[in-house]
Amino acid sequence: MNEGTVLLLAGILLLFAIVTTKFSVRLNVPTLILFVFIGMLAGTDVTGLIDFADFEQARLFGTIALVIILFDGGLNTKWPNFKTVLPAALSLATVGVLVTTGIIALVANYLLDFSWPFALLIGALIGSTDAAAVFSLLNGRPIDQKVKHTLEAESGTNDPMAVFLTILFTEFALDPASFSLIQGVLSLFYEMGLGLAIGLLIGWVLTTLMNRIQLQSSALYPTLLISGALLSYGVATSLHASGFLAVYVTGIWLSNHDLIYRDILVRFSGSLSHLAEVGMFIMLGLLVFPKQLLDPSMLVVSGIIVLTLILIARPLAVWLSLLPFRYNFREQSVIMAAGLRGAVPIILATYPLSSGLPDAYPLFNIVFFTVMTSALLQGTALPWIVKLMKLDAKPTIDIEPLIQFMTVANPNAEIVEVSVPSFCRIDGKTLQEIEMPQDLLVVAVIRDDAILTPRGQTRLIGGDQLLILTPKQSEERIRQLIASLGI
Repeated sequence: MNEGTVLLLAGILLLFAIVTTKFSVRLNVPTLILFVFIGMLAGTDVTGLIDFADFEQARLFGTIALVIILFDGGLNTKWPNFKTVLPAALSLATVGVLVTTGIIALVANYLLDFSWPFALLIGALIGSTDAAAVFSLLNGRPIDQKVKHTLEAESGTNDPMAVFLTILFTEFALDPASFSLIQGVLSLFYEMGLGLAIGLLIGWVLTTLMNRIQLQSSALYPTLLISGALLSYGVATSLHASGFLAVYVTGIWLSNHDLIYRDILVRFSGSLSHLAEVGMFIMLGLLVFPKQLLDPSMLVVSGIIVLTLILIARPLAVWLSLLPFRYNFREQSVIMAAGLRGAVPIILATYPLSSGLPDAYPLFNIVFFTVMTSALLQGTALPWIVKLMKLDAKPTIDIEPLIQFMTVANPNAEIVEVSVPSFCRIDGKTLQEIEMPQDLLVVAVIRDDAILTPRGQTRLIGGDQLLILTPKQSEERIRQLIASLGI
């Protein structure tokens, strides 16, 4: 297949994947399901457009995509929100993963007659939630902020535990005689501790460098940003530390410190993260052969593991992990329902295959079926459970800066876009009738795709979009100023 054909197919698949996101919202189905389904359609077993079965390359490309997605997740994490749920999230990321792994292993060994090495490996592969799936599912949904931040922090920090357990039990399956649990536990503390330190160090270095270096073009700063993410992961893994934890922590550091061209960089990172997510799930879909996946014996085994995960392992893991913390029944119920599996388990399932473990391919099919079923059932049910538990919080004011002053490296002002809800306090009033805080200035009114120049006699109506100039300050302060308008 020549490069022209490859690029043509890539363009078609990406375009089709983006268009299908509209159906994802309407059908209330996680986007990853549709992306993977597109990959399966293009694969060998269905249309045969693309013949791809290289698990080593899939692991490489998948890891790069996960680095970008985790980095973007950290870049959008605010420390004040993160630190309040960090102890609970770390408990879910460690105790929760261990409990899930143990329960799945017990069922796989006693009920499905897998050997202990393979049973433990299955548990480790599906033991963690997935950052890409969780971030995608929660993005823009009106859900209680405490629960949302807990789920995001859990999915961002539990990958190291899953990677560690997968490598540990793969080695156990390859050579049970040389397996050492004590050495494995010490290795875990080393990997997580050093990964955390490297993430903080790279974050500080990258922040300092970006704020002080004078590049010829502002277009080079996004490239410098991504180089820092790749460097964080690369340094950590070269020292046998947790690269996923390092890159997530680097993103959090950047998110909570002054950064030149911040708004442009965040938008760039978000766009790149979406591209990585789409490409990764399509690629994972190409790896699957539906004829093997739909084998009756495979369906029975996978179905039992999925039911065990959703009905027993996840609820028990959440309950035990959150016992020391103040989470009520309604909050725990939503957290239980939102334990989506995604790309991480599928990519981790390529580790046993690439390491030469005999009979490892059925593990990949089991993990794939589990991930897809979990995402479909839990992802679809989550909005209903949120409403049932009355945790569908009112959407907060979106204060994401709309316009960045491109010619100023560290601007002291920004323009944000705010919607005027119908029947709010300022609906129907003219601008001169509104007591506008001194820190806010309406610079434009967008109505029915037309831009109106604001004057004192301009009357606002519900549905208007206001472009407001405000001094650059904390998000909470901007929210307070906008809330003072009655929006």
